[in-house]
Amino acid sequence: MLKLIYSLLLLCPITVVIGQENKPKIVAVYPTTDSIPVNILRFYIQFSAPMQEMNILNHLKLGNEDGKNISGVFFENQYELWNENRTEVTLIVDPGRVKLGLLANNTMGRAFDEGKKYTLIIDSLLMDFNDQKLNKSFTKTFVAVKEDRQPPDTKLWQLTFPKANSTEPILIDFKDKIDHISAKTLIKIFKNKKEIAGKIKLENEEQLGTFTPNKKWAKGDYQILINPRLEDIAANSINQIFDHKPSDFKQKNDANLILNFTIQ
Repeated sequence: MLKLIYSLLLLCPITVVIGQENKPKIVAVYPTTDSIPVNILRFYIQFSAPMQEMNILNHLKLGNEDGKNISGVFFENQYELWNENRTEVTLIVDPGRVKLGLLANNTMGRAFDEGKKYTLIIDSLLMDFNDQKLNKSFTKTFVAVKEDRQPPDTKLWQLTFPKANSTEPILIDFKDKIDHISAKTLIKIFKNKKEIAGKIKLENEEQLGTFTPNKKWAKGDYQILINPRLEDIAANSINQIFDHKPSDFKQKNDANLILNFTIQ
């Protein structure tokens, strides 16, 4: 009997059907804002699971408001730019089209025109490390707005601080749209020269930063350290606008900016 059952199993293999809820999906495309400056430099695609390298640009389409596909927008790098756990990939807009005065810009112009609407489509054929395709394709529609040539300015930031013995977040209104990777890696909180462990998130279309500690806040004096390489979504850093003229170049100051605050 056992031999008969084994033979039947060999003849009729069991097919395992994986539901949509178990398939990888696109969590977000950054910037999340629907108003993107014409001199945008980077987009990020965030996935729910580690993904295979499958020539990401072959799975993207960028269409204009007439429904026509646009080519030559994203820089074709030899290596795909994934984070360590392969859940987020960076797409770079061809810098030659972002910077004014370069050959690509002079020949083709910027990739995006002010006031025009664009749609980024990511197909569902990308696969995770379990060979599972995305649960569905993803579409992001945005409008290109005026170029951003203003660097982030910490003097304009508005901060809201929590109370002691709570895990309420620090709120930072940047008065600008900040690059989410830049914010997560270049803004840190310290107390007595010891870094406070916690998580930084961006909300409100990258204009609001929140820092939530892993442990409750203790009373005392704190510092927010901001690396001057902090960038907005147009890659303007605190030190330097990305699309600067050679005559506008200034010596970079690598010293961290420090904002002091006290929790009562």
